[in-house]
Amino acid sequence: MIIVRKLKKKKDEIQFADLTDEKIYYGIIRPANNKITLYKCREEKGGNINPIQPSKLMGFIKSNKVLLSSDEESLKLEDFLKQSGIKYGYIDLCPFCLIKGRFTEITDKYKIYNSEICLTCAVDEVKHEINISEEFIEKLLRRFKDANKVIELFKSSNPLKNPEITKYDVLTGSTDDDIKNYSIDELDIPDILKEVIKNRNIKELLPVQTLSVKGGLLKGDNLLITSATSSGKTLIGELAGIKNLSENKGKFLFLVPLVALANQKYIEFKEKYEKYGISVSLRVGTGRLSENKGIDINSGIDSDIIIGTYEGIDYLIRAGKLKDIGTVIIDEVHSLNMEERGARLDGLIGRLRFLFCAQMIYLSATVGNSEELSKKLGSKLVLYNGRPVPLERHLIFTRNDSGKLDLIKDIVKNEFSAKSKFGFRGQSLIFTFSRKRAEYISNFLSTKGIKSEYYHGGMEYSKRRSVEDNFLKQKTMCVVTTAALAAGVDFAASTVVLESLAMGGDWLNPSEFQQMCGRAGRKGMHEIGKVYSLVEIGKRYHAKMENSEDEISFKLLNSEPEDVSLEYNEDEEFEQVLANICSIKNYKNNVKISDISKIPSLGKNLNLNYVLENLACFDMLKIHKDVETTRYGYATSVSFLYPNDAEKIRKNLDKNLVDLIVSISSFENFYIPSNLKNKISKTTNTNIPTRFCDAFEVIKENFEKIKDKTLRDEILPWLIEFDQMIEEDIIYYLSKKILNLRIAKKTPLQTSKVLHDTLNLQTYGGDIYSYLETSINTLDAVERIGSIYNKKIAKEANNIKKKLENPYKN
Repeated sequence: MIIVRKLKKKKDEIQFADLTDEKIYYGIIRPANNKITLYKCREEKGGNINPIQPSKLMGFIKSNKVLLSSDEESLKLEDFLKQSGIKYGYIDLCPFCLIKGRFTEITDKYKIYNSEICLTCAVDEVKHEINISEEFIEKLLRRFKDANKVIELFKSSNPLKNPEITKYDVLTGSTDDDIKNYSIDELDIPDILKEVIKNRNIKELLPVQTLSVKGGLLKGDNLLITSATSSGKTLIGELAGIKNLSENKGKFLFLVPLVALANQKYIEFKEKYEKYGISVSLRVGTGRLSENKGIDINSGIDSDIIIGTYEGIDYLIRAGKLKDIGTVIIDEVHSLNMEERGARLDGLIGRLRFLFCAQMIYLSATVGNSEELSKKLGSKLVLYNGRPVPLERHLIFTRNDSGKLDLIKDIVKNEFSAKSKFGFRGQSLIFTFSRKRAEYISNFLSTKGIKSEYYHGGMEYSKRRSVEDNFLKQKTMCVVTTAALAAGVDFAASTVVLESLAMGGDWLNPSEFQQMCGRAGRKGMHEIGKVYSLVEIGKRYHAKMENSEDEISFKLLNSEPEDVSLEYNEDEEFEQVLANICSIKNYKNNVKISDISKIPSLGKNLNLNYVLENLACFDMLKIHKDVETTRYGYATSVSFLYPNDAEKIRKNLDKNLVDLIVSISSFENFYIPSNLKNKISKTTNTNIPTRFCDAFEVIKENFEKIKDKTLRDEILPWLIEFDQMIEEDIIYYLSKKILNLRIAKKTPLQTSKVLHDTLNLQTYGGDIYSYLETSINTLDAVERIGSIYNKKIAKEANNIKKKLENPYKN
């Protein structure tokens, strides 16, 4: 193959590059007798220069494939090639490679200054300006196709001033957004519902809502509706549920994964519907502590609308208490993918489908295998690929922590200073990797004149409600929360800031990342949603992380929705089959093996006879012609215990009850105060973990390195209090301490203060509250199982349970 170029510096000289034989030929062109001819030709190879006859060179060129360089100067040679009878094509060559004596065809063009160059040269140019890895530079270049932009990304002192530099992409609508939406008036729904919707200034449906109506929403069809977060899925549930209520088809259940989300939905639905005589109640399986009694919550099971967590509703099904169901909305059904929640959600869905003739509506974020999932759920698929509000995603690189904090401050200020055309100020939702970090960032922003609040699972309910209300009323500019709460927050933010791409000790997965991004931008409030990923180059939160934050950022930004898949382990399958049998017994009296096998399940993988035989060995079932649960089996199921955990209780009913509670469920959220952790880390030159139980052994090993008397005195009480204890012993000891402090009439906040004052350990009142609720549920299980095998222990469990619920009552 021959590449033909006209050399710029030499007026009439042509270069012929033989890439096969690695020879370069040169010749000069001149007009002669109305033709352009070649003369003064030479051949160069390995530093040797030899003359060559023009006729020989022309013959050689004509016998090869010829490509003409497409630069402006070389294109002037076309007349010469045509007159000479040379057939040719075109090639784009990298100008930087030519300077280095290389001939590189440009297939993908990368901008630098006023030139377009190859990827290798673009990487070299960026690397010359910025000291980062070639692999990372290459990823950036492949995304932006512009070396100038990549360099500016790292060198800009204020990247927010030029959003075009930081903009990674914009996720916009699809053809789904072009459909004609139904007006509210033309919908076949009750007048009450039309009024409720119009009171929210909604005149027509959004595209996903219109698609759902077209898919059979108002005709009783079961639907799986997948779309981006904040695309109007809640109203879809209301359209079906309220319509079915008005037609006396049964109660309207709205199920969500988290208590915080259930509380928000309960308040929202109560405000909308109770004025029209439609009753609303909340079932979340918590709220039994006396501190919760002052909150006005209807928990009745005969309400028209019941908002609940998956577990709260599942208890009513397992116990046979819920009747007359007409509509079931399962929000966040992609939670089937979650290790800690998937099996129980799958089991609940199967029981609802089998036991009730209700319309099932599954609301989901976009998933990879939506068609397969819809078939498994026995529903029609409504797939919405659009976005009610475009999402602008920005990627900003920072070199240190202070750089991140300054950027967050500027983003929040910029957003809040602007109003949308709907009259709302821009508010920011900031995600970070831990509670302590959330508090630290929020406190930092407050010192800079920003109205900021933090929000995490360690806070008590009343404090979280206050934060939600302040944000809703636009009293706060931003809320800083943890990645762990991404599925449980419903703040109408215009902007999401990902301060970290980690959650706890792990990097975010694509589903978590997409869910957080989807929180930005709300239809009717904002014209556009913005996401800022603040990435620290080379950042790893601990040594076991394989990738750095910059590497993870590209994987997440380019990730596709994950498939929903589920497979039970043995404990999970035993629990779900037992729950199925209890539920069938409560609703249909007789339980046939054929009935059990008819309950749909995504995750089952064991032989049913094998499961039944094992449950019978636990004395939880009796198998005759029909299958019958024993009292022990029923107690195990309504207590949400794995059979092996129920056995642990049954075999230890003679144990001290507080010890038994702690052996079933313990409290692990003890932390070293931040300032003390930092002092120890700096003094010992060791990275001290935040969780006390993880840190204790490390501190013991490095204690001799600490020479400062004041610091030694702060640590010494731990060494004395937990002498000879391993991690398991410490957790056991401190869990008992929390329970005993509660019995001694301490509130969760007072308990937290005692632990700080006496042991210099940080805890959160909300965590202690949750642990006491869990302990009460454990005591329910002990009481149920004890009433069968040890009535004295059952009575004692009831007494301790009352003390934990309300220790102030005589």
